[in-house]
Amino acid sequence: MTATIALAGWVLNIMVGLVILTGVLRARRHVPPLAYYHLTTAFVGLGFWIAFMAAGSALLAWIGFGILTLHNAFGDTMMVKGWRRRNPDAPGNAYFQAAKAAARKPLLLAHGFLAPVAWFPALAAAIISS
Repeated sequence: MTATIALAGWVLNIMVGLVILTGVLRARRHVPPLAYYHLTTAFVGLGFWIAFMAAGSALLAWIGFGILTLHNAFGDTMMVKGWRRRNPDAPGNAYFQAAKAAARKPLLLAHGFLAPVAWFPALAAAIISS
């Protein structure tokens, strides 16, 4: 059950992420290379996760979870770097400020809220499978 919840959150978040990426591309804005790593790790991790669900292998679960964790780190890094680029002299905690700024945009807010919907059940499923 937890693996299925993780899968659903993962797929929904990829869909939201693709909508965000499409908007950026349509606006002809610069897409940082980190965004492509973020996208690639989403799909590669999903592939391992689907393989885990089909085979029941704990190793595949942990690989998928590890890639998902890397994927989330890429997303957080991209969010903070973008905020720092737009606010180079702003005081305070950059991560917190970047998250507040992202929360003002509905798609980014949904993308951020869906991340733990995939991550925590994936962690639980990987632990249970071990």
